[in-house]
Formats: sequence, structure tokens, C-alpha cells
Amino acid sequence: MLMLDSIAIDFVGTNLGSGSRSYNLNFCNELSFFQLKKNIKIFICKNYYSHLNYSIKKNRKIEIILKPNFLSIGIIRLLWIQFILPFELKYLGIKKLYSSLNFSPVIAKFLGIKVVLCCHSNLPWVYFNLMPGNLVRNFFVKMLMELSIYYCDILIVNSYYAKKELINILRLNKKKIYVVYLGISRIFFSKKNKKIHNFNYKKKYILSVISCVRYHNIINILKAFNLLNNDLNIRLILVLQVLDKSYFLDIIRFIENNSLKNKITILTNLTFDKLPELYRKAELYVFTSYCEVFGLTSLEAMSQKTPVLISNRSALPEINGKAAMYFNPDNVEEIYKQFKKVLLNKKLQFNLIQNGNKIFKKYNNKKNIQKTLNIIDSLK
Repeated sequence: MLMLDSIAIDFVGTNLGSGSRSYNLNFCNELSFFQLKKNIKIFICKNYYSHLNYSIKKNRKIEIILKPNFLSIGIIRLLWIQFILPFELKYLGIKKLYSSLNFSPVIAKFLGIKVVLCCHSNLPWVYFNLMPGNLVRNFFVKMLMELSIYYCDILIVNSYYAKKELINILRLNKKKIYVVYLGISRIFFSKKNKKIHNFNYKKKYILSVISCVRYHNIINILKAFNLLNNDLNIRLILVLQVLDKSYFLDIIRFIENNSLKNKITILTNLTFDKLPELYRKAELYVFTSYCEVFGLTSLEAMSQKTPVLISNRSALPEINGKAAMYFNPDNVEEIYKQFKKVLLNKKLQFNLIQNGNKIFKKYNNKKNIQKTLNIIDSLK
């Protein structure tokens, strides 16, 4: 059915517990609290539907268009975006599309459809060799991301660092690029957070919530923790989304070869509602990425009053400011020393928690989504 003066949002994405899935669901559920002036059609896979709140399902301004779950498979999703979605939009009379996850239909421009693209990663241009997957796939992904960026009408990125980096690499017009920060999900402000069954929250631990990919530099966390293990009685908890299986095997081998199985716990496929309590009870949160255009998990940790120790690379200093301690992710000795410094200094912990309490509140999900809607609306 033709709906005049309406926009479409493409939230068809992976069903893995990744940052992109969190972004999609957070955006959808936050949208239900808005007084919308225009009709919105949201494309999502069926496996997302049960995670949407009741309000968005009943909102008369929002129509949920359910797509089969097989579209969550990477290469199939990319083909659907490029060759099917634009014609479906044309049939529905949609003239504006918000494409949220790095890719948008290149031919939309030739069909009279305006596109706002959100790019959440600069990885293909900065650390191409560290991307998960094979070389051919990664080259295809990079090519499609570049075409999506060049052919979209407006590009949204998540930090000023990301904007500057893309302008320098791809020679983009800065007037085309808008910065919209990410925001923390409402679940981190809820008092109904769930606990992990049979997990000992009383035994002290360092936490890292991190995708298992090489550019996240997890092995250096393990090496620094191995040094720390000789000094302090503390555990390391890794909440992993395994995107690179060979790297995951490297991690397992390191743990076994250094007799750390009793000190390191790996949790995979953890549901989002169990994260707040895990953050809250941690002594310290650590994140060692080389390449981030935002880095939301450090703010999630701050929201639960947990001190943050983080890499000094890419956009992380911009986002976390004085609310985190920093280290060179290539320097294991430095990571180890920063571990000890934060864990043994109560005054430093207090200051990090106080600063973190101010910082994370800057990244308001409702305000950022409203800014995104305003940008979409600005397209004529």
C-alpha cells in the first residue's frame, strides 16, 4: 500500500550478539517513546520481533515489515540490500531510506530514493588485514561500503575522529558527513537486571565485553593478565562474540599453554539483559581495540559504576575523555602496570567512577535518535 510522506528504515541485520544488533534493537525500542510526525516502515528479520517492546508494535505511525531470518546471513543480506530492497521501496512509494549498518542500495539514487547511511566502522580502510573472514569476502565488503558511502546523500558517523579519518582516506566532502554519537540502552538503568546462573559474582574479576576479532587485540589482555596473575588473586571474565574462529582458537591455546583455565572464564552468546549486573560487580573493565569509531561498552561499564581501562587508539579518547585510564594496546607491560595501578588505588577508582558518571550521561540515546530523525527529515 502506498504511504505518502513516509520513510523506511533498514534494520535487517545479523542475529549474533553484536554491536550492530544492539544498535538496531535499541533504536527500535527507543523509537516507541517518540511522538512521530511521519509514518515509518521498519524492515527487520523475524528473529528480532520478540525483542521489540509492546509500544512499537502498537504504534500507528510505525509499520514493522518482517523479513525471513536467512537475510541475517551476511552475503545474502548484502545482495538483498542492493538488488531487492530498492525496488520494494519504489513499489511502496518510499522516497527516503535510513540504512543503519554500513551498507545501502547503490541504485537507490537512480530510482529517486534519498539515502541516509550510517557507517559504524572504518576498519576496511585502516586495518584491512585484521578483518575477520577471507580476503575475497573482505575485498567485496570494502568495495560495497565505499560505493554505499559515495552514493548515499548523507553519511552519519559516530565520532569526529571517524569523520576526519574517512574524509582523509576517501576524500569526502565534509558537508555530507554528520556526527551522531551512540547512546546507552535503557536496560542499563533498569532495576530488573538478570544474573547469570551458577556465576560467582562475589569472587573478584576484571571484565571485558568484546567481539573476538584480531583488531580487538585480546591476546595482549591475556598476556598482561598472565603477569598480573603472579601478583593479585583475581579472575578475568571475557564476554565474547566469536566472529573470527581461528583467533578464538589462538585465545584458547594461550589460556591452556599458560595454565590459566582456572583464572579465565569465557562467556559466549550471553543475552543483553545479563550484562548490567556483570558490569556492576566487576573490579575493572578493560578494552584493547585498535580501531573503534565509538566504543559503547566502556560507557555501559561507567553507567554501572565500574572503573574503565582502555586503549588510547582511534575514537576511544574522544568518547571516554577523563573518565578512563589509557594504555598502548601493543605494550603488554604497560597494560599490566595500568591493571595494577587501577586495582590497587582506591582513590583513582573513585575518581574514575565519578568522572564516568558524568561522561556516560552525555550520550543520550533519545537525543541521538532524534538527531538522526532530524537529519533524515532534512533531505528534500
